[in-house]
Amino acid sequence: MAITNVYGLSRDIPEPIKREIRQRSGFGCVVCGCSIVDYEHVSPDFPRARAHDPSKMALLCPMCHAKVTRNLLSKSRVRTAMENPRCKQQGFSFAELDPANTHPYVVFGGMTLKNCDIPVQVRGFPLFQIEPPEADGGPYRLSASFFDQQGVPSLLIRRNEWRASSAQWDVEVVGGRITIRSAPRAISLRIAFVPAEGVVIERVDMHVAGYHFLGNKDELNVSMPGGGKGVFTHCMADNCHVGLSLGGIVGVRLTY
Repeated sequence: MAITNVYGLSRDIPEPIKREIRQRSGFGCVVCGCSIVDYEHVSPDFPRARAHDPSKMALLCPMCHAKVTRNLLSKSRVRTAMENPRCKQQGFSFAELDPANTHPYVVFGGMTLKNCDIPVQVRGFPLFQIEPPEADGGPYRLSASFFDQQGVPSLLIRRNEWRASSAQWDVEVVGGRITIRSAPRAISLRIAFVPAEGVVIERVDMHVAGYHFLGNKDELNVSMPGGGKGVFTHCMADNCHVGLSLGGIVGVRLTY
């Protein structure tokens, strides 16, 4: 496959242009809303394009992309979807995880949590929850909630389906990792999915119920409401109902 077209335009799209396409599309396929996407020249197509123009490009999932290539989905339908992307209509892009048939683990900064029904909870609200299979031999069901630096929901996982908020500044999915930015150079979450095994929170900067979580691959810092701080490095919780519990259970219900 040629790396440039007849006008010398490279297939490599500069990162700022990719980000603008993501923002315009709501961080998912403009037709169906799926988060697993390709960058598509819509009008004109790549062989006839003279530039990577974000206003004439869109995100398409591999399925919708294949439908366009095979003339099962018209470019006019895609152009209509670009004017009102599905993700912006529903408020999120989505995709399914590869579920685990054994109890999935969670690595949260400097904490590794294994075989925990509720790996982390705040004031009685589970930030992570793992439910057993609905039937013998079925997958475990992972749920999780993440927020940005202002306490606004950024990424929700509900029983092995994740939803990334289209209200964030940027959501990028590359190589099994999701990176969410609330502003330029302000990463609120970077999470890596290990297929059929677990999840690794590689970077987090979020506020929830008065707590501030700030962490990287090796360390998790938790600032408490009213002062105080906890630092977690090389910590392990295994075979616990609740791995890490912060704050008393006071009936706080976080809605989003």
